[in-house]
Amino acid sequence: MRENNRPGYPRTAWVVEVDRGDPSLHIHRFEVRTDDIEPNTLLSEHSTEQEALDAKHRYEDPALED
Repeated sequence: MRENNRPGYPRTAWVVEVDRGDPSLHIHRFEVRTDDIEPNTLLSEHSTEQEALDAKHRYEDPALED
């Protein structure tokens, strides 16, 4: 039995680019989202796409389960 309420594997996530603040400033953030907990749940937000992709990989990788 799982000791926590995190979803089991396989887990899936996706990265969404979002604009923040004044559109003229072109501030982009990258969100990692999943449907594993509730529909369209925000897992994390990152300043670069690569950071978001790394977080997505960590979320989906069953070898990293503690």
